[in-house]
Amino acid sequence: MSTVANKRVTRKHDARRRHVRELVWATALAIILLLLLVNCNPTLGTIGASAGSGGAGLGSSAPFKIEGSAAGPISPGAKAPLDLKLTNPHDVPMSVTDLRVTVREVSAPNADGVRPCAVGDFAVDQTSSSRRITLAAHSTSTLSSLGLPRETLPHVGMLNRPANQDGCKEASLTLAYTATGTLER
Repeated sequence: MSTVANKRVTRKHDARRRHVRELVWATALAIILLLLLVNCNPTLGTIGASAGSGGAGLGSSAPFKIEGSAAGPISPGAKAPLDLKLTNPHDVPMSVTDLRVTVREVSAPNADGVRPCAVGDFAVDQTSSSRRITLAAHSTSTLSSLGLPRETLPHVGMLNRPANQDGCKEASLTLAYTATGTLER
C-alpha cells in the first residue's frame, strides 16, 4: 500500500476513533446534566433532555432513552429515515411527544478552507410535534414498530447546494434527540 493510501486510512481511522470518543463524552455529559436537572428540582413536571434521552414527568424523575441512526447513506439532496428506538424503563406506560432531532456536530475529514462542511449543510425533517407515541411499561420499541409509517419518521439529509460539496464526503454526523415523556398512571 502506498504512503498516501496509508495516510488516508490512518486519517479515516483516527477520525472514526475521535468520533466515537466524542459520542461517549456527549452521552456521559447528557446523562450527568439530566441527573443534575432531576436532582435539583424533583417537583418538576414534564421535562425534556437532549443528546439521546428524554424526561418523564408526573412525579417520576427517571429518564427514558432515545437512540438510533440513519437507515441509509445521505448525499446532496437525499435524506434517510431515522427509525429511532425508544426505551421506557418505568413500571407504567409512557406517552412521548415533541420528539426532535438536531444535527449537533459534523466530523468531515475531507473538509478544508476551499471545500468546507458544517452543520448548516445538513437538515432534518421532523416527525409531527403533535404526534403522541405510547410506550408500554418496561419496553423498547422502534418508531416503525409503534405504527409510524416510514414517510412520517424523522429524516436527515444533506442540502444540495450550488457549490462544490466534496468537503462533506465521508462526513459523520452527531445527532441529538429530545422528547417529552409523560407517565400514564
